[in-house]
Amino acid sequence: MVWIGGAPGAGKSTIARGLARRGDLPLHPIDLWTYAHLDRLPPMRPLAEDLAEGPEYAADAFVRIARLRLELVAADVRERSLGDVPALVEGPQLFPSMADDVTAAVWLLPDAEQTRRAREERLARADDPAGRARLEGLLARDAVLADQVRREAAERGRAVVEVTATPDWSAISAAVEAALGPLPRLPAGEELSRQRRYENLAACTQGRLWQADIGLAELPPYPFACECGTSGCAADWPATPDEFDARQDQGWLKTH
Repeated sequence: MVWIGGAPGAGKSTIARGLARRGDLPLHPIDLWTYAHLDRLPPMRPLAEDLAEGPEYAADAFVRIARLRLELVAADVRERSLGDVPALVEGPQLFPSMADDVTAAVWLLPDAEQTRRAREERLARADDPAGRARLEGLLARDAVLADQVRREAAERGRAVVEVTATPDWSAISAAVEAALGPLPRLPAGEELSRQRRYENLAACTQGRLWQADIGLAELPPYPFACECGTSGCAADWPATPDEFDARQDQGWLKTH
């Protein structure tokens, strides 16, 4: 595995997706396996209860769960049978203190304004009253977690990229690539297509389970990767899981 960690609003998902597409890397966002992990974890308190105890308590609870999930993430990556090609693992659950055996990693840390904007934009895309009610508590917890990442990264000599309220995304992406260094690539053709299909199916499952969990009437479109198998293909297709399912009968998803 190589890691991109950090707080909400730092552009982790977008930057990881772009890097994976350009570099023919298997992409493994931890959040795409959230519901798959729930059945393999001990019972957890509701998020609202953790937040009610204060940002420090909620941050500690998040880190405890993240440490438990790390073992599950490693098992999920092994199931992909990637050989010598590392999975690009992305998510806020990754902390420098967990990365002793990870060769390459970088953390993206937004300032408070950027984090707030990202969370508010996310809420605007879905009817999620519970999410709106806990916004301030989440932002306070985010700040505690960001400080923990900065401290742990400094102690271990790990790379951190600060993301301001007016981010230069090209420069941030270049800094991430420099921190991770050159990486082996998936072979073009069927293996690259197979890994993109694996990621798309995970996105379908996660979307539907999230929709059922929060009672969302309709899912907004989100990006599915082109499965053409061409090296460096960065094309995405914005669609719902139902629309993706309808295209599967035509073979690999090709968006260009």
